[in-house]
Amino acid sequence: MNTMVPGLAGGKMSASDPNSKIDFLDSPDVVKKKLRAAFCEEGNVDENGVLAFVGAVLIPISQLRLSRQQSGELEPGLGDQRPFVSDDAPPGTVFTIERDAKFGGPSHYSSFEQLKEEFREKKVHPGDLKASVTSGINRLLEPIRKAFEGDEEWKRIEGLAYPQVGKAEKKKKVSDRASSWGQRLLCCVCVGEGVPSTATWEGEERETH
Repeated sequence: MNTMVPGLAGGKMSASDPNSKIDFLDSPDVVKKKLRAAFCEEGNVDENGVLAFVGAVLIPISQLRLSRQQSGELEPGLGDQRPFVSDDAPPGTVFTIERDAKFGGPSHYSSFEQLKEEFREKKVHPGDLKASVTSGINRLLEPIRKAFEGDEEWKRIEGLAYPQVGKAEKKKKVSDRASSWGQRLLCCVCVGEGVPSTATWEGEERETH
């Protein structure tokens, strides 16, 4: 069964709100803005889409990349394939939360359960978690953005699939390949990462906590 990640607002989801989800073609600044506004209440691990995304997407991909690094199986053309850990992370680390030295420096985690428990105990600040997730998402999306910008046909089809408001042009039927650009962020299509489960992230906007 696929993993359903809570939306940026946590809890109930709404695909109609563009600020409630991360899209493939969101720019780095847009991703940052959406994560800043996301619901991420300190100590709340039940309706926290930001935290859940780490467990459903970032850590599994990080583990896969670590495995590929060790076996020398990194694939060319997939962009930045570093795991989501800092260079000075101890062995066994699968995710690092970067923090300024004055706030204690980076925190390293060997499992999602460990990170989840520390967030529950309020040892991890929501702002630090959001910053690390923002960095991770932008690293995943960078090769997708690059491929899209370099392909005029994809741009044309994306325009047909999601016409700008006010255009008189009738909606045209588009291929599955075209419609994929407007879908939510899916773990299984993180540019060949090979993660087995599919994680969908969307939700309603709520006041930042």
